[in-house]
Amino acid sequence: MAETAKLNINIRSDVSKVERKKLRNNGFLLGNISRKGMESVAIAVKQDEFRRALKKYGRNAVFTLVSDENTEYNVMVKDMLITPPVYDFVHVDFHEVSLTETVKADVSIRFIGAEFVEAKRLIINRLMDVIPVKGLPQDIPDDITIDVTKMGIGDSVTIADIKFPEGITPDAEKDQMVLSINEAKIQVEETVEEATETASETETETA
Repeated sequence: MAETAKLNINIRSDVSKVERKKLRNNGFLLGNISRKGMESVAIAVKQDEFRRALKKYGRNAVFTLVSDENTEYNVMVKDMLITPPVYDFVHVDFHEVSLTETVKADVSIRFIGAEFVEAKRLIINRLMDVIPVKGLPQDIPDDITIDVTKMGIGDSVTIADIKFPEGITPDAEKDQMVLSINEAKIQVEETVEEATETASETETETA
């Protein structure tokens, strides 16, 4: 079972533009908690505390939000609004979860040994950026690891080839392709064109 991250939050009873600006100026990140069959709760959490917790526990972690009214909410991140180029968090949406009920989540893919594939002048053709999974909230991993160290041209990985953590099942067809290993394409046409241009320039200079 993954460790639950705790964060202190303030309940926002005043959702006016003036109050929102005041909270942001004081280092708070604004957000909402959506609850099944109930009204959402407007909240504010310290931006630096949320950033640290997200970095430590990951996007798919279960967060226990403790309000200034001593109410606790078990939640997961539903969506985040981030603004470039400094990548500040502007808004975060949480959704309340039960630790005894299955949830669905998208889990990112992390490769081990990609440098060995590239050393063979091969490329990893990613056919999926995330893998949809099902499981209890506290069991959802932050990423799925795939070892490509010994893979060669023509090799591939399907959902069925991946070993998922205990309690986690893929929410995709077993024969769905996740990646394939292909030969890196050499841009022959560009090389020929460059050689032709060079030859033409040489002939012009000679003439």
